Amino acid sequence: MAAASRTGRARARSTQNTRVPGASYIFSTPPSSSSNPPSPASPLHLHLQQLASRSELIGRRKGKTPGIYMARQGVVASALLVAVLLGACLPQPTAAGVLLSTLPKALDVAASAKPGQVLHAGEDTLTVTWSLNTTEPAGADAAYKNVKVNLCYAPISQKDRGWRKSNDDLSKDKACQFKVTQQAYTAGAAGSFEYLLARDIPTGSYYVRAYALDASGTQVAYGQTGPAAAFDIAGITGIHASIKVAAGVFSAFSVVSLAFFFVIENRKKNN
Repeated sequence: MAAASRTGRARARSTQNTRVPGASYIFSTPPSSSSNPPSPASPLHLHLQQLASRSELIGRRKGKTPGIYMARQGVVASALLVAVLLGACLPQPTAAGVLLSTLPKALDVAASAKPGQVLHAGEDTLTVTWSLNTTEPAGADAAYKNVKVNLCYAPISQKDRGWRKSNDDLSKDKACQFKVTQQAYTAGAAGSFEYLLARDIPTGSYYVRAYALDASGTQVAYGQTGPAAAFDIAGITGIHASIKVAAGVFSAFSVVSLAFFFVIENRKKNN
């Protein structure tokens, strides 16, 4: 009986120290050979053990090896993470802006420059006036809070220049690039502004357009002088008149000097 008891205890210890093939020991604590009692496990350690046991149980129910099942779960989680990151990095579609064709032409706009007149950037001034169009009913401008006036490239100055092209979608329009003014709109009253042409306005043909803005800053109406009333602006080239005069004098001097030395050389050859 004593021999049988010792044999039973030996078999129990052998069973405890034997690892089962395919079993997961990631979160489990290997059997200790020490005679000291094991220290109590932390709540986090117990939670990880529960997760490992649950994954192992699910894998066995599905007829899969626990290690393979957990590996597949990791692949699926990684794929989902990559998809989320890609979605965050991709540009979001932008909403379309206000279409000019949908706005009422409710403002009557005029400019002091005559059609075909040439103004000089950095020197001349342009007076712009605006008011509610007489074809609009009284009180139609009650929602207008601000007015914004821009200089726009005329069609002749847009030709073969994609960076100046007009677009019905005002968020993509490139024709009206130069801001003249933006100020509060007075309902039922006319407004005006005297604008000194900015020095960075390039040479070209222009007309004036004004937008009526609501409280949110959205265009709700417009008016313009139109391309038919376009005037010209001569931009600053960066070359002063004195530089042109000096260049002309030096060019003439170089021609005279060349002719003089040519005559001297001919005389030397004849002598």
